[in-house]
Amino acid sequence: MARFESPANPIPFVYVSRARLHRPRANVIQTIKTVEGLARIGVSAELFVPPWEGSRSAQDILSDLGVAAPVCIRVENGLRTFWKPFAFASFFWRHKKRLQNALAVYTRSAALSLALMKHGIPHSFEVHDMAALQRHGLLEQLLQGFAKGLIHHFFPISRAAAQGLLERGVPPERVHVCPCGADLRLFRNMAPWDPAGLKKPHIMYVGRISRHRGLKILEALACQQGFRVTLVGAMEDSPNTGRIEVVPFVPHHEIPRYLEQADILVMPYQRDLPHAGSISPMKLFEAMAAGRPIIVSDLEPIREIVRHGHNGLCVDPDDAEAWLKAVRFLQDHPERAHHLAANAHKEASRYSWENRARTLQEILLNDRRESRDG
Repeated sequence: MARFESPANPIPFVYVSRARLHRPRANVIQTIKTVEGLARIGVSAELFVPPWEGSRSAQDILSDLGVAAPVCIRVENGLRTFWKPFAFASFFWRHKKRLQNALAVYTRSAALSLALMKHGIPHSFEVHDMAALQRHGLLEQLLQGFAKGLIHHFFPISRAAAQGLLERGVPPERVHVCPCGADLRLFRNMAPWDPAGLKKPHIMYVGRISRHRGLKILEALACQQGFRVTLVGAMEDSPNTGRIEVVPFVPHHEIPRYLEQADILVMPYQRDLPHAGSISPMKLFEAMAAGRPIIVSDLEPIREIVRHGHNGLCVDPDDAEAWLKAVRFLQDHPERAHHLAANAHKEASRYSWENRARTLQEILLNDRRESRDG
């Protein structure tokens, strides 16, 4: 459920976001689930977001995302894109004191981090796309903010992203790898995986598909006799085959019902995907929670989660024949496939949003309380 009141008492954790809730994109889901995770472990948190398009209520949007815990959302016109050139001055004029009184202020938006620095608000920054930060000259500005004490901690979503910060001199105690996660509640009643399905496997990818995200791999698999390939999401580039079944985006809380129909789940991200060097896709953790065999691209940040032959298969992203061989391996070794799926399901418990929230609580709230008490 959503709450919109303006509490009189200071909120321990304030998350400032540019996520527009009408877009069911990964950044929106990840932001909302992070705040819900905090609520589930008893941390009072407040999420500021810009207005969104359309007439859908926040409650309807949160219901689609499977949010059940109370989430305090505050819609703020001062976070509109219009205000970006002015460092979101309208927002800070209204809420600067509230931000100053919070135990922790948090954002994953570089533009908002720079604005927080300009207005003298200490905060912590969640790092997603290191390549983009470097490409746009933002990383150096963020590091300058850290040197001035205006950024307290960095929370990269992968060790690969963390390495870039460490190499630039950020002390390890200020860099905390914090991967994305899965809402494990939504996977409690999943139908068990049946290895008999491998005879004519139903292969599935969930999310937006494009050439960068491995459309050519789906095409190659779809052309195999006896394989059924389904995309649950959006086709951003035209496929070269009509054999890929497309299910348009579905409400996020319904994703487990589709995953349980799959015999094999694939994530064929390509090396030229702009953020391939620091990726931490939610769909990976959801695939693990679904307890299905997983085949993923052999990329450095993916290997942080998937160990080849233990909880999934890692395959050369560009080699369509290697993906076919991986599927054939699972078909020929159903007991091995079951072992991979079971290990992935077991390890998914480490990546709940609640566990992610506990990391934030331990580092940010306890750190700030100790500094205040001191």
